[in-house]
Amino acid sequence: MYLKSLDINGFKSFYEKTSVDFSNKVNVIVGPNGSGKSNVVDAISWVLGTQSPATLRTNKMEDVIFAGTEKLSQKGFAEVYLNFEVDEKLFNGNSEISIGRKLFRDGTSEYFMNGLNCRLLDIQEFLNDVGIGKQQHIIISQGQIAEILNSKPEDHRTTIEEAAGILPLRVKKEKSLKRIESGEKEIKRAKDVLREIKKQLKPLQDQAEKAKIHEESTKLLKSKVIELNVMMFRKFDDKYKSFVIEENSLDQNLEDIDKKLNTLKDQKGQINNELGDGYSIGSTFKDYSGKFLNLSEQLRSLAQVAYERKDNLEREEIKASEELNKTINKINENNNQISMLTSQLMDKKQSLTNLENQSVDIKYQIEEIIKKLSASTEVNEAVLESEIKQIRQSIDITNKDLQLFEKEFSKWEEDLQISESLLNDLNIKLESYQIPKDLVEEFPAHTKKIIQRELDINKNNILKINFDSENLNSELLKKEELLSNIFHKEEFKSDINKQKDELENKLKQLEQDISLISNQLITSQERIKNLSNQNTELNIVKKNLEGIDRLHQKLQLSEIINSAKTFIEFTNSTSNKLEIESEKFDQKYGNSNKKIERIDEQIENLNNELFNTKDMLTNVAIKKSEMESSKGNHYSNLVNIYGLNIDQINQYGIIAANQSELENEIKLLENKLEEIGTVNYLAKEDFDSLNLRYEEIQSTIDDLQLSKKELLLNIKEVETEIEFRIESSFNSISVHFSEIFETLFPGGKGSLSFTDKTNILETGIEISVQPRGKKVKKLSLLSGGERSLAAIAFLFSIFKSFPSPFYILDEVEAALDDANLHRMINLLDKIKEDAQYIIVTHQQQTMHAGDVLYGVTMEPGSGSRVFTKTKEDFESLIGTNEK
Repeated sequence: MYLKSLDINGFKSFYEKTSVDFSNKVNVIVGPNGSGKSNVVDAISWVLGTQSPATLRTNKMEDVIFAGTEKLSQKGFAEVYLNFEVDEKLFNGNSEISIGRKLFRDGTSEYFMNGLNCRLLDIQEFLNDVGIGKQQHIIISQGQIAEILNSKPEDHRTTIEEAAGILPLRVKKEKSLKRIESGEKEIKRAKDVLREIKKQLKPLQDQAEKAKIHEESTKLLKSKVIELNVMMFRKFDDKYKSFVIEENSLDQNLEDIDKKLNTLKDQKGQINNELGDGYSIGSTFKDYSGKFLNLSEQLRSLAQVAYERKDNLEREEIKASEELNKTINKINENNNQISMLTSQLMDKKQSLTNLENQSVDIKYQIEEIIKKLSASTEVNEAVLESEIKQIRQSIDITNKDLQLFEKEFSKWEEDLQISESLLNDLNIKLESYQIPKDLVEEFPAHTKKIIQRELDINKNNILKINFDSENLNSELLKKEELLSNIFHKEEFKSDINKQKDELENKLKQLEQDISLISNQLITSQERIKNLSNQNTELNIVKKNLEGIDRLHQKLQLSEIINSAKTFIEFTNSTSNKLEIESEKFDQKYGNSNKKIERIDEQIENLNNELFNTKDMLTNVAIKKSEMESSKGNHYSNLVNIYGLNIDQINQYGIIAANQSELENEIKLLENKLEEIGTVNYLAKEDFDSLNLRYEEIQSTIDDLQLSKKELLLNIKEVETEIEFRIESSFNSISVHFSEIFETLFPGGKGSLSFTDKTNILETGIEISVQPRGKKVKKLSLLSGGERSLAAIAFLFSIFKSFPSPFYILDEVEAALDDANLHRMINLLDKIKEDAQYIIVTHQQQTMHAGDVLYGVTMEPGSGSRVFTKTKEDFESLIGTNEK
C-alpha cells in the first residue's frame, strides 16, 4: 500500500484544484520559502484527522480555507482527498481507496471515503487497519526533531508507544481508571442516598403496615357488618312471614267467632220476644254491661299496645342514637381522611409539576448535547464563537443602556435638588408675603412625588441591568471556557456522552417517578371520590335518623295510655252499674229460662274469646310492623350503604354461627380501628416506591463494585500487555538504533536503556550515543548536526521496527552538513524499498536522492501550484543539453 495521489482544492495557499501524483518510492517536494511546500504536508495531516489548529499552524480551523489575494477572491470551502493504492485481497477487490475531508466557512465539516459521506471514526479505523494510526507518527517535521533532542526519557517512551500502538492501551487503561474513579464517586453518592432512604424507610414501613392493617380491618369490618345485616334481615324477614301467617290464622278465627255470636244472638232474640219486655230490659242491661266490660278490655289492650309501642320507640331511639353517633363518627373519620388525602394530593401535584419541569429541562439539555455530538468540532467552535459574539454584543448593549439610565438618574437627582431649592425659595417668599403654605403645598408635593417615582423607576432599571450584566458575564466565562477546551475532542465527546448518559438515566428515573406519582394521584382522587360518595350516603342516613320525630310519637302514646286509663275506669264503673240493674230485673222476673242463661254464658265466653283473639291479633300486627320496620332498616343499609341488591342479599353466605358472635367480632374490629386511628393510605405506595429505589440503588452499587473488580482485572491485563509490548518494542528498536547509528556515525556507538527496569510501565528510555573519538553522556553535549542525526537515527529505528505504508519528512535534515546529509541519504537508499517517502527539503543532495521531484511555486497575488519531474525527465533533459 502507498499514497497514490493527493487532490487539494481551496486549502490554505492552494486556490485551484491541484492533483499531485506520488510514486511508491522517494518523492521530494521543493520550492522557495512561502510557496506552500509545508501546506502539502498540512493537507495530508488534515485529512488524516488532525483537530488542532495549532498543528496546522493556524489560530482556528476556518483559517485553512483559502483567504483570497489581491487577484483572487476567498474560497467558501477547503477540501483535500488522499488516494491510496491498496491490496485487492485485503479490501474486497478494491485496488484504490480514497479518503477526504471538506470544511465550509460556517464551520460545517464533512468526511468522505470512496466519495461517500462517512464519520471521522470510520477514517481512523481504516488508518489503524493499515498501520498509520491517528497519532500520525508517520509525519516528522523539523520541530519534532528538536522536540526529540530536548525530550525527557519519559517522552522517548511515549514516542515508542505511539509507534508501537501502545497508546490506545494506555487510553483504555486511563478510561478504566476514570470509570473506576467515577464509579467510586457514584458508589459514595449512592451510599449517601441509601442512608437518607433508610431514614425514611422505617417510618414509611410502619405507616404502610399500619395502613395495611387498617385497610384489612376495614374490609373485614365491612364484610362482618354486611354479614350481620344480612343475618338480621333474614331473621326479621322469617319472623315477619311467620307473623303474617299467624295474623291470617287469627283473622279466620275472628270470622268464626263472629258467626257463632251472630247465631247465638239470633237465638236469644227469639226467646226474649217470647218472654216480654221486662226480661228484655234486664237482658239488655246485662248485655251492655258485658259490652262495657269488653270495651274496658279493648281499652286495656290498647293501652298495653301503646305502652309496648312507646317502649319500642324508646329502644329504637337509643339504637338510632347509637347508629347516629356511629354515622357521625364515620363521616368525621372520612372527612379527616379526605382532608389528609387532599393535602397529600396537593403536595403530589406540586411534586409532579416540579418533576415535569425538571423532565422538560433535562430533555432540552439532552437535545442540546445531541446537537453538540452530531456537530463537528468546527461547528461547535463556530456556534460557541457566535454565542460569545452575541453575548459580548449583549454586554455592550447592556453597558450602553446602563450608562443611559445612570445619566438619566443623575438628571432626575439634579432636578430633585433644583426643585427642593426652588421650593425653599418659594417658602421664604410666601413667609415674607404672609401667605399660608397650605394654599400652594399640594403642587410642590405632587411634583416631588413625580420626580421620586422616576428616580425609583430608573433605580430599579439600573439594578435589573446590573443583574443582567452579571449573568451575561458569567455566561461569557462559561462559553469561553468551553471554547478553550473544544479541541480536546476525545475527552470532550467522552464527557458529553457521559453527561448524556447521566441525563438519560436521570430522565428515566424522573419518568418513573412521574408515572408513580401520577398513579398515586389517580388512586388518591378515586379514594377521595369514594369517601365523598360514602359521606353523601351517610349524610342521607344521618338526615333520616335525625328527621324521625319520636318525641311527638311518645307524647301521643302517653296521651293514649292516660286516656285509656280514664276510659277503663269509666267503662268498669258503668259495667258494674248495669250489672246491678240487670240483677234487679232478674230478681223481679225470675230466672225461669235457663236456656237464655246458657246462651248468655256462651255469648260471654265467645266475647272473651273474641277479645282475646283481637288482643292477640293486635299484638301480632304490632310485632309484624316492628319486624317489617327492622327488616326495612337492614335492607336499606345493605342497598344504600353497601350497594347490594335483593339477589345478592338472598345469595350471601353466612359464616358466623350466631348474631352474638358477629356482634362481638364487629365490636373488636371497631375498637381495633379506633386504636389505629387515622392512617396514610399512600404510605404503602410510597414505601414500595422508596424500597424499590433502595433495591435499585443497592443493585447499582453491587454492579458498580462488580464492574470495579472487572475493570481492575482488565487494567491488570492491559498493564501486562503494555509491559510486553514496551519490552518487545524496546528490544527491536534498540537493535535497529545501534545498527542505524553505526551507519550514520561510522565507528560510533548508540544504545537505548530503561531508566527504571523495575517499573516498565512508567520507566523512561534514555538515548545514549558516542560518536567515534568522543565521550559524551547527553545529547545536549553534541553539536547541532550530530544531535539531529542522532534523532534521525532514533526515528528511523522506529520506522524499521514498526513500518508504515508511507512517511513524510518535512525539512528534517535542515541542520545537517554535507557529510552527515550524505550519510542520511545513504541510509535512505537502504530503507526506501520498505516504504514510500515524501520529503520536503531545500537540500540539493536530498533532491538528487528523490525518484520524483515536485516543485511548488506561487506567483504574486496567485495561489500555489505544483510541477512534477521524474528522475528520467532530468536525465533526458541533461542528455539533450549535452548533445
